[in-house]
Formats: sequence, structure tokens, C-alpha cells
Amino acid sequence: MKTKTLIQSSANILRITDLQKGNTVKIVTKEYSSNEIMYGVVTDLLNSGEKTYIQFLLFKDSYGDIGGNVKVYSGDEDIAIFPTTVEEVQEHLSDAVKRMGEKLEKEKYELNNKIQAFETAKDFVSGQTSAKLTETSYEEITTAEFNKEQKQKKIEEINSTS
Repeated sequence: MKTKTLIQSSANILRITDLQKGNTVKIVTKEYSSNEIMYGVVTDLLNSGEKTYIQFLLFKDSYGDIGGNVKVYSGDEDIAIFPTTVEEVQEHLSDAVKRMGEKLEKEKYELNNKIQAFETAKDFVSGQTSAKLTETSYEEITTAEFNKEQKQKKIEEINSTS
């Protein structure tokens, strides 16, 4: 059975009878091998008497980001456009906005860390940080001397506990 038959028997037909600036709509587009729904707002209607155009600001929730773009369709293009409510558009976009905000906060944190590392490295190279630094003091001994010291410590430890 074709999907078209199922949909036609169970869904009501929605026809847009009047389109004005500020109307909210859903537009179905073909993306690669599947259909995608974009939510939009009519931003302009143009009519020269011979040619007509409609301009939309379209939003698409894609992998946690909201893609927004302006799209202009000519009057002779066939587009799948459906009415929607402001609430539906807000509901659809609110989750994506929340995810984008969380992602942005994480990216801000990562960027601040990179900026701090960059500033520290830049100060070090320019001599500002290195002027405040001191070298670590150390004593260099051979492995044999180290092992001898360790044995001596163990002997002293055994003698002190006896």
C-alpha cells in the first residue's frame, strides 16, 4: 500500500487561503534522500503584475543547531507549504535553542581555556612571565650513589626501630 493512500484516508486537507507577511508556515523540502520540514515566517510578498515572489525566513533544527536562512520562491515554483501556529514553531525551536545555548556555554568555556593558554604562552615567549620565573634547584647524583643512599637510609631505619 502506498503511503499516499494512508495519508489521504486519515489526514484532513490543509489549504492556505490567504498568505500575509508575518504568517508562520511549514515547508517540506527534499534534502538528499529524505524529506525535511522547515518552519518559517513569511517576510515579504512581491507582485509585479507579471511575476510573483514570496520570501521566507526559514528555520531548521539540524544536529542541535538552528539553521536560519532567507529563501525566495518564484510564483511558478511548486512548493509544499502548510499552515502552522506560532506555538508550534516556538515549541519546535525551543528545544533546539536550549541545546544551542548549552553547546555555546561549553564552547565559551573551551575558548576561554584556549585564550588563557595562548596568553600564558605569549607572555612566556615575550619574556614577561619568564622574568618572574626562577629555575628549580637540583643536585645531580649517579644511580650508584642514589642506591647507596637508599641502603644507608634502610639500615638507619632498622637500627632506630630496634
